[in-house]
Amino acid sequence: MENYVITISRQFGSLGRPIAQKVAHKLNIDYYDRDLIEKAASILNEDMRSISPLDETIKLPFANALFPLGIGTGSMHRRLYKVQENLIHECVQKSNCVIVGRCADFILKDYKRRFNVMIYAPFEERVKNAVNELRIPEYEVEDYVKEIDKARDSYHKYFTNERLDTINNRDLLIDSSTMSQDDIAEFIISAARKKLNF
Repeated sequence: MENYVITISRQFGSLGRPIAQKVAHKLNIDYYDRDLIEKAASILNEDMRSISPLDETIKLPFANALFPLGIGTGSMHRRLYKVQENLIHECVQKSNCVIVGRCADFILKDYKRRFNVMIYAPFEERVKNAVNELRIPEYEVEDYVKEIDKARDSYHKYFTNERLDTINNRDLLIDSSTMSQDDIAEFIISAARKKLNF
């Protein structure tokens, strides 16, 4: 039987990354996130400082979070995306896994054993999470959440022709403010098991 994959798309500040980590941990399967772009950069021999992806552990001044694939040229971004696309397919061929972001839901749209999740939350909740969990200063947090939302949406639309908050090609959309991270992880696992029979 083919390996299965759970892809997690998420709004900034919705805590999608820690939830995805919990899903992978509970299932004891591989987890991919920033490491995909680091490997892609290594393959292209690019300087990671110039192509740092959106990251929910960003530090002041958060500038690189406003550029999903860094500040290089469009040509470099497309090359990096193509390498990342190949790596995502390799990851799925190698083992069962959870993949966060990177347009993995779109890249794997024709893969039968995939479960695509979108994690979102009300703006006010995401702002609170950005202050409490990500340590973004309160005086600038709202602007940063809006700008990073815009950057992620632009990135997703550029490569997929769909907005990040699309319902197309999504199996589950869940508001992370409605229950604990552990409960959400269990909910995702239960739904994925029912669809993929694992």
